[in-house]
Amino acid sequence: MKLILNADDFGLTESVNDGIVDCLQAGIVKSTTIMMNQPGTQHAIELYHQGLVPEVGLHFTVTAGKPVSAPKLVPSLVDSRGDFFDKSTLLNKTDIVEEEVALEIKAQYQAAIAAGLKINHIDSHHFGGVFQPLKAAFTRTANEIGLPVRRIDNIVSGQDALRVPTPDAFDIRFFDEGVSLNGLQDLLLSYQATMPNGVLELMCHPSLFASHELRSLSSYHTKRTEEHALLTNSVLQQWLKDNSIECIGFDDLKI
Repeated sequence: MKLILNADDFGLTESVNDGIVDCLQAGIVKSTTIMMNQPGTQHAIELYHQGLVPEVGLHFTVTAGKPVSAPKLVPSLVDSRGDFFDKSTLLNKTDIVEEEVALEIKAQYQAAIAAGLKINHIDSHHFGGVFQPLKAAFTRTANEIGLPVRRIDNIVSGQDALRVPTPDAFDIRFFDEGVSLNGLQDLLLSYQATMPNGVLELMCHPSLFASHELRSLSSYHTKRTEEHALLTNSVLQQWLKDNSIECIGFDDLKI
């Protein structure tokens, strides 16, 4: 079985960026996805240009921070201050304009390209592109860009309209209470038993430490340091080899 462990939230803070780079260098994590509108975005771009990030995708963000587009161009996505609505508000809105979602995805993608990043896949922060208010626009725009994406049927069923490669499966359980060596091993072995020749993607959210800035931006913070410790652990790396689980990145998903 092949495993993609993608580090989400590259660009959130410098401590997150440094933790992700550590995991990439350790060799279990092979890819990451960048947020183009966060406090650590420029730091993340600099790390990429230093050659420390072998693969980077776009972590389309529409539930945190400000849009890359002018707020007046995406009024159904922002509040009176020009900030994105939080997840619970956005995903319950009934007046989201599909063209505005597509515009913002393209703006974030183009910002990444303009920063010199070779974007090789796309996913979405808080699964924004998976939920119904945004799914049609996310699917259409992903097809237009033509890069592999994270599966979009893990929460809301159906991705028949998607015309780009995805892993064979995606699982959200390496998160929060699921962050442990034994838990990860059990999860991987269960997939290996059912799809020994398949590609499984898991998301991860490592950070070097739970900084004050990180705590102010995300309710998920302490567990990020536990993920970092586990994903840089040589015991896990050897276990993966012993069990014939190959760690790959999105470059290995062929168009």
